[in-house]
Amino acid sequence: MAAPADTKDVLKLPSYAATPKGPPPLSEVIERLGFGWAQLRCAIIGGAVFLADGAELLLIGTVTRAVSSEWGMPAWQRGLVVSVVFVGILLGNAMSGPMGDNFGRRMPIIASYAGIAVFSVLSAMTNSFYQLASARLLVGIAFGFGQPAAIAQCVEVTPVYWRTLVQAVVQGSFIIGELYSALLVWYDDPEMKNLDWRWLLMMGAIPSAVYFFLAIFFLPQSPNYLACHGEDEAATKVLEGMRHDNGLPDDVSVEFRAIPPRAASTPLQRAMEPMAIVFSLPMLYTTCVSIYSCFVLNVVFYGCLYAFPQVVADVDMGSSPAVALIIGALWEIPGSLLSVICALFMSVRPVTIASLSLMFVSMLSFTLGAEAHVLNSEKDTTVWHAMMLHGGYMGIKAFTYVAFVAIYTFAAEIYPTRARTTGSAASVAGGRVGGMIAPLLFEELADRTGGFSAFFYTMMGFIALNLMLILPVTTKAADDDDHESQPVVLMIDARPPDRAASPQQDGRGGGAGVDVDVAGRWVGG
Repeated sequence: MAAPADTKDVLKLPSYAATPKGPPPLSEVIERLGFGWAQLRCAIIGGAVFLADGAELLLIGTVTRAVSSEWGMPAWQRGLVVSVVFVGILLGNAMSGPMGDNFGRRMPIIASYAGIAVFSVLSAMTNSFYQLASARLLVGIAFGFGQPAAIAQCVEVTPVYWRTLVQAVVQGSFIIGELYSALLVWYDDPEMKNLDWRWLLMMGAIPSAVYFFLAIFFLPQSPNYLACHGEDEAATKVLEGMRHDNGLPDDVSVEFRAIPPRAASTPLQRAMEPMAIVFSLPMLYTTCVSIYSCFVLNVVFYGCLYAFPQVVADVDMGSSPAVALIIGALWEIPGSLLSVICALFMSVRPVTIASLSLMFVSMLSFTLGAEAHVLNSEKDTTVWHAMMLHGGYMGIKAFTYVAFVAIYTFAAEIYPTRARTTGSAASVAGGRVGGMIAPLLFEELADRTGGFSAFFYTMMGFIALNLMLILPVTTKAADDDDHESQPVVLMIDARPPDRAASPQQDGRGGGAGVDVDVAGRWVGG
């Protein structure tokens, strides 16, 4: 499916030096193949790493009380058994970047599914806190190992106009994982008082086992990775498969311009090259803002994912706690649809600012509504309290999802292919630090204050700081033209006078940011 005709300006890339005659670069071939089943296959099979993530994380947050009751765990152990998952994800992200950029995107994804399935089953067989924490650490490493590679692969096989839509599909699989686990919890015990946590953890491993086999047989390697490493024949075969999947005739050419081989270098130099690009001086502000934005999204989302099962068990949501969790997962579906609409008609910056602002308002509304239900008797709570509670609950779920899609898409596409998995991994890993501290933060604040409100007010502070960092920034994402053009960085608007911002703005990227390559040279705009 090609991009609509009126998106010509949206797809326009920065102008660079005249290209030599001959076959087009690989990025043009990807645009020519359009959007269809080829991209959806990568998003559904590769992006299901996030499905497994959603299933496992909701389960471990939900069964914490059951495990604590059985083993008599103190508050710090209850928080740590969840936080250790994010420590593992951080380690997995650190390994995934170099592995994905040097050995391909497919291998980390397949290994991730295998690890999640095996270590989740081991989690259900543990008999002490330290055994469970060790097993969950390994589950987290498996998560982290596959996610950056999945994000990078989906960006590389998708035309520019459709990238945020594909990212919405990838992130949407997390919702399916949450729903799967919420239904398991509802089936086991709707009131969540006597959960069979071992059975739940074993059932949570099923999606990963299924997708392991699907990925082995149906997930292709990234053509960008193959071309970048001189495997042009293999890249051509992948492109031919994409052409077939998208229903295009055989006379649509998939021939592309060969990428010049890199200069001879040692294995260590090749391994460090992506890191040098990601943290180079022109990219440093981009990377730092991206990492902090992902940190905020993760500390809010996973903090609430951990907190909500504790809160809904004590606050009357008008239904059983398990049903309230299902409703919360369903509220993410409108967020998914909204993110698609924003992707097609809005640029990244306003979507990010609006979603962060609405997250702040929603969290304030939920906190005030929940406080009213806890402090007042049922007859003293008003319809306004109920509206604030349920409206805030809906907003936190929906608007956080929109922010995830916008920021994660930008965090992947601003980097060239040689560093894309590493760049994605840096942002995702920074975000996982937020996920890592969130359960501990909730338990510590709840233990010290005797309630949940302090946690949610702290989350609002993180969001407010993120807005302060984003507001003076202009964002503009650009495709890398098979490494001949370089990413456009996210920087404070500091153009020299003769480069004043044009009133014509890019349809996807937003404002007039500074266009430089990784060496710091002006390249267009």
